[in-house]
Amino acid sequence: MNELLNQFDFTTQQDFSVLNFSINIVIAAILLFILSKLYVKYGNAISNREQLSRVFILVGITTFIIISIVKSSLALSLGLVGALSIVRFRTAIKEPEELGFFFISIAIGLGLGANQFLPTFIGFVLLIIIIILMKKNVLNSTLTQNIVINLPVNGADKDDMLEKISGILSEHSRQLELKRFNKTAGNLNLNYLISISDMDRLQVISKELGNIDEDMTVTFIDSVI
Repeated sequence: MNELLNQFDFTTQQDFSVLNFSINIVIAAILLFILSKLYVKYGNAISNREQLSRVFILVGITTFIIISIVKSSLALSLGLVGALSIVRFRTAIKEPEELGFFFISIAIGLGLGANQFLPTFIGFVLLIIIIILMKKNVLNSTLTQNIVINLPVNGADKDDMLEKISGILSEHSRQLELKRFNKTAGNLNLNYLISISDMDRLQVISKELGNIDEDMTVTFIDSVI
């Protein structure tokens, strides 16, 4: 009973070591710095990765400090839950990749804040290897491109044009998916998602599409993000 009541004591300083705290926060900062550089180099988000990478360090260190404070007191832990329940974060996560890196930074702060260096370090190293291998696999296997085509056509030519364009794209891509089809009185708008082996294929596709009609507008958008 006394042990339970002691958990509600805000002044408890059980097992707190300034040396341990200092070492762990330095290690956390180093791991978070490595994570930020990893995101800048291997990230695929279209946002400013350099600017966002700095936030990972702040989030990780803040998580570390919070866990270091509340881990020895049940009352502080409950207070933290109450405080977080009234906080609203209005900045939306634009890319799923950003959310993944935020979770990694939080995990680093949680692990080292709880003085669990070994599992945190091993998990971090494994995550680095997975991120690098996934990025290398993307670069060496296929490139996913979003192709937007806008073409002025006569009514009788629309179906024929769609067949010709699809034939060219399927010939030079490993995967072809029509994402959007829109036809009006004088225009044909198409959006395809294709997978190609290298960038040279884009030049071939662009040239052959141009041979169909000189007025055709073709836009390639990187879709690996």
